[in-house]
Amino acid sequence: MQTLPRLPSYTPGTAVENPRVNLQYLLIRGCSLLAPDEPGKLLHDQDILIAGQRIAAVGPTGTLSFNPQRVQRVITGKNRLVVPGLINAHTHSLENLMKATSLSVPLELWLVPLFADTLEWSPNLVYLSTLLGALEMLKTGTTAVLDHLWTNAGVSTEYLDATMHAYQDAGIRAAVAPSIEDQDLVLEAGSQYGMTFPSHPFTDRFKEWAPIGRQVTAMEQFISTWDNTSNGRLRCLVGPSGIHWCSPELLETCLEISECYHTGMHLHAVETELQAAVIRDKLGQGGIRYLKQMGLLRPGTSLAHTIWLEPGDLRILADTGTTVVHNPISNLRLGSGRFPLADALDQGVMMALGSDGSASNDRQNMFDVLKQTGLMHNLPELDYHQWPQPTQILQAATQGGAAALGLSAELGRIEENQLADLLLIDLEADAFLPLRDPYLHLIYCERGTAIDSVIVNGEVVVEHGKLHNVDEQALRQEIREQCRFALKPVANASKLLASTDAVLAQLDKLRHLILQKNQGL
Repeated sequence: MQTLPRLPSYTPGTAVENPRVNLQYLLIRGCSLLAPDEPGKLLHDQDILIAGQRIAAVGPTGTLSFNPQRVQRVITGKNRLVVPGLINAHTHSLENLMKATSLSVPLELWLVPLFADTLEWSPNLVYLSTLLGALEMLKTGTTAVLDHLWTNAGVSTEYLDATMHAYQDAGIRAAVAPSIEDQDLVLEAGSQYGMTFPSHPFTDRFKEWAPIGRQVTAMEQFISTWDNTSNGRLRCLVGPSGIHWCSPELLETCLEISECYHTGMHLHAVETELQAAVIRDKLGQGGIRYLKQMGLLRPGTSLAHTIWLEPGDLRILADTGTTVVHNPISNLRLGSGRFPLADALDQGVMMALGSDGSASNDRQNMFDVLKQTGLMHNLPELDYHQWPQPTQILQAATQGGAAALGLSAELGRIEENQLADLLLIDLEADAFLPLRDPYLHLIYCERGTAIDSVIVNGEVVVEHGKLHNVDEQALRQEIREQCRFALKPVANASKLLASTDAVLAQLDKLRHLILQKNQGL
């Protein structure tokens, strides 16, 4: 079997640091920038000086003051537009090897086959899956990712370490929030209708995983080991899976850990109508008000989806400084509903954008997300002045994503002292020919194919479309080999298939009963 070059032999729980000895200086000379005060315009012949991980200065070519002997490298910016790197503020790295797994079905049904997948996971396969997603993101212009990491083993130290080693090796900025849960209110609602669910990896998951106390300990150890490593490029967040998947006690524990380690929190919220109905029935109030009551809504907390809102919820989100991560493609793929983006922007909600996992999107390309965001909210019932503007969409994918990562003051803009996460885009590519409004080109024309070079934390990680840190061909070959062995026939496969079908039938019936009750039918 061909092995992957640079595949580390890592020890679970050990972060490998690569501190700088001397401050490195990098100069981008003669590039174009988006004019900050004139949307649709470009500033030509601009220089960007990078010192270490941060931007030291920006200005017209030849006007920056620095010692040229300290500049280790000069990159020509001719015919290159430099923009802040895109931030994917919600995905699940385990799903990078699960693209094209499922037909489009509602989320509650979509989850079941994921847990019955025959892929035999190992730390090495988790590493490869994470690295594959990082590769796709970097090559298409994503410089930072918020990974809400779920695994088929709950919060597992060896899987968490494998994930972080992959992000470390790829060179991408990553904040990882281990998904943790201890209940499923949808399954519990079945008892109200006299339903019992057959044994299945999805329905039995809480019995199969380590006790929740041990998972909480693993999450704390993970934060202690990995947070703010790799020169600050890797961060750790607390990741309660979602409102109806976490008991009040677990949410309180997550909040305590977040405060203890001074880190943020990321969770799913009211993604589907069924979730919203079950939450109101079981908790006596809507999901957003419940989170506010629990004290979870604040700057540093980000909520994925938040589609099924109640009157006043957007005001709560805006007032608390909570970031909402909009995932337009997976919302459409699973028929979850339409987030009220126009109202959210109007009320001042901090918005970020995410691809979601590849099992519900099938790609990790944020330019797909930008375009879909610019299309799906152009509704005839809305005044067209409320349709999302390209500047707002790009801001959500940069500054909004930075807020989700807890870096709103340091990331997402091309300014002095900002972290140097930058894209160099080829203005001679087809997507920009002929060049008109650069924002319109970025949102509606570009597909990630015009990305020439990518800089993360002051390091060039993609140059002329090629990754510096990963042997792409070897990685793909290793994944093919590993998946061929990991997809061995499962014992009692027919029994598992029958159990999956039975759970799906029961859940489908339960879903219709709850929604009919919720809609007063």
